[in-house]
Amino acid sequence: MGKIFKNDVSVLFNNNPISEDFHLYECGYEECKPTKPYEFVPIDYWVIHYCIAGEGIFQIEDKQNHIKAGDIFMIPPYTKNKYYPLPENPWSYHWIGLRGKQIHKLLSMCGLSPETYIIHNELDTHLKNLFEKIYQEFQRERYFKSISTTFLLFDYLGNHLRLKQKAELSTTEVYFNAILNYIHKNYADNISISDIATANNIDRTYVFKLFQKYLKISPSQYLQQYRLSKACTLLRKTSLSITDISYTVGFQYAPYFTKLFTQYIGETPSEYRKEYMRFGEDSFS
Repeated sequence: MGKIFKNDVSVLFNNNPISEDFHLYECGYEECKPTKPYEFVPIDYWVIHYCIAGEGIFQIEDKQNHIKAGDIFMIPPYTKNKYYPLPENPWSYHWIGLRGKQIHKLLSMCGLSPETYIIHNELDTHLKNLFEKIYQEFQRERYFKSISTTFLLFDYLGNHLRLKQKAELSTTEVYFNAILNYIHKNYADNISISDIATANNIDRTYVFKLFQKYLKISPSQYLQQYRLSKACTLLRKTSLSITDISYTVGFQYAPYFTKLFTQYIGETPSEYRKEYMRFGEDSFS
């Protein structure tokens, strides 16, 4: 378990929440001994466990899951659950308990939700160190430090999730994301569909097929809409002339920009700017 942990089990509590949105209520660790399965009484807060050694069984919503070192498993509030170590290779784990209005949202961003209770992974030393540091700072009653480390934990889990999702993307999704990134970086230039295709080493026809598959519009329509959304931002937040804005967002002919803007937005660029300046509201979504 490491030199900083003197006993086989320890749990710490903080009953003084700093915020209603987020409260690090509990943290602990346990080096488990073989035990018989037993069911835990549902609690009123979220608990996240990180298995750092051995194996165990985690049962939730009547589904049994095999947990090994490196896996994270989460128990939502008011949820029946049962978990116990495997007798031949009992597990050890760290855990944190969380309360607050924003916990559900934060955990969902990390890949944990009432629909996804488990993140399977290899043992990660950095992740283990984050759980240990949360405990250490909590024990020293440095609650701000323990909370900030908890958010570092969330950030690390969120990045891991994004990398995993990226690895699972299909070939077409990879191409389409690359196309969108190219447009977002180069929309201000006089780019064409052929330029987009060449930059991504694919056929022009394939670009059209991808946009139909994922957005049901043509690449030209997407490029126009993206440029117009950027134009709306410049009209609201800068004093650039309408002509300068048209060039800045990639239109080569200002009257065409005004015509297209009016067609999509329902008012001229001048009218849009005056309306925003009068009411101070963002009328484009």
